[in-house]
Amino acid sequence: MISKVTTVGAETAKMSRKRASVRLVPICSLVLLSILVAAWAPASAYPFQRVLRRGSRGADVKALETRVAGWYPRGDQTRMALNRIFGLRTKRAVEAFQAHYGLVVDGIAGPATFKVLDRLENKNGSTAHFEWGEFKQNFNSSCGAQANAYAGTFGGGMVAPRRAKRNARRLMWRLEAVRAKGGRQPIGVNSGFRSVEYNSCIGGAALSQHMYGTAADNRMVAVSNRTERVLAKRSQLSGIGCYSSLSHNHFDLRLDNADLPAQRAWWWPQKDSKGRDLDATGRPCWGEKKRAAKAGYGESRASREQAGGGNLVPTEREIQAFETAGEVSELGSAD
Repeated sequence: MISKVTTVGAETAKMSRKRASVRLVPICSLVLLSILVAAWAPASAYPFQRVLRRGSRGADVKALETRVAGWYPRGDQTRMALNRIFGLRTKRAVEAFQAHYGLVVDGIAGPATFKVLDRLENKNGSTAHFEWGEFKQNFNSSCGAQANAYAGTFGGGMVAPRRAKRNARRLMWRLEAVRAKGGRQPIGVNSGFRSVEYNSCIGGAALSQHMYGTAADNRMVAVSNRTERVLAKRSQLSGIGCYSSLSHNHFDLRLDNADLPAQRAWWWPQKDSKGRDLDATGRPCWGEKKRAAKAGYGESRASREQAGGGNLVPTEREIQAFETAGEVSELGSAD
């Protein structure tokens, strides 16, 4: 009897160990998968945890769209929406991104693509060539305490600070695309987010995209404003402005700004009969010649002459001074 009980007990223990080992196999597989994904996922960027391809859906697809939208290879006001759906336009954007960075061009976002995206993102969520400080509100000594109350922050605007910061991040990724296409020349930003009071103080437009964190006034080293605007048109910048008396370009993401539906339409400069870009008042934009030349990187020496706001093709020192100066005292409702 004792022997029988002992045998039954041994068999029971053996069966329990067998069941435990069967349960252990999928658990070990999950642990191994988690380790592989952790090794995959960049420590400093969005933690992509799966391969994304046409047909994929979800928050990670939107994160990818945010990062590659500027690479959608159309410059004819065809929009690539950030809609969490990996469609044909997302695939085309991924392909263009892969081609530029020397990756296998298959339109599938996997470890190699994520590795490059990781290199383009800082640990604090900004991008490799732009800092949060460039997009936060400036301080202007010509404005009062109320207008300067949000200097160095994303507060006091038309949306919550967190939303304004998210918008600024999206804009950074588009500017990264412009920068890469422009020969990796630095882009200087002298006006990003503005609080409502600050925007009013400096004479910004009543419905300025700056109050939402979706706009940046900028110039590019060694690239004319006209050429930079051409690059912006090919980088999903739905708002592009230039001015007759101000030497900067204005870029924004108005089509992506659901908080300002009245301005959700393409806004690019009109051209005159000579092909020159015009500002909102119909005057040739700063830097446009009597007869516009084709945009390009080999501007002639004559194009570098002074024109009331620095060289038409600015040096790095000029761009640094442009950034430091901030906005002019009175924008005249320009942007």
